[in-house]
Amino acid sequence: MSRYKSEQTAYSLLKKKYVPLWRLDTNTVTVTHFIADTQTEESKTYTADFIRYHLHFSDSHCPGRLRRLVNEGKIVQYLDNMERKVSDAISRQVELWKQTDSCYQKAVLSSDAEKKLGLESCFVYMAREIIFECMVYI
Repeated sequence: MSRYKSEQTAYSLLKKKYVPLWRLDTNTVTVTHFIADTQTEESKTYTADFIRYHLHFSDSHCPGRLRRLVNEGKIVQYLDNMERKVSDAISRQVELWKQTDSCYQKAVLSSDAEKKLGLESCFVYMAREIIFECMVYI
């Protein structure tokens, strides 16, 4: 069951009752939008782990923000922006480390694919740790 439902409702002919236009289920990380004109529902499920972390963090620390985003119908835009910004930030940080890390540069020069992939993976996890603190747990 969705925890967050918009105050705005529309009548669903199929369900024979008024339903919220927007719903956010923080457990399944799914946003559902009821489109009154076509009497259809569109759902979007987010698969990025940091979106789940952010929603669970927000649910316990600032539920008013989630409630407002759902009520205003801006929750999909908000989560899409977060997904893009966090992914971009991780990629940018990893690229910086790849350009400046001497071990990585040596692995590239010596064509050591195993070492290179291992370091890239390490960079991703280090970047996630830093970026999650700044962008996800807020």
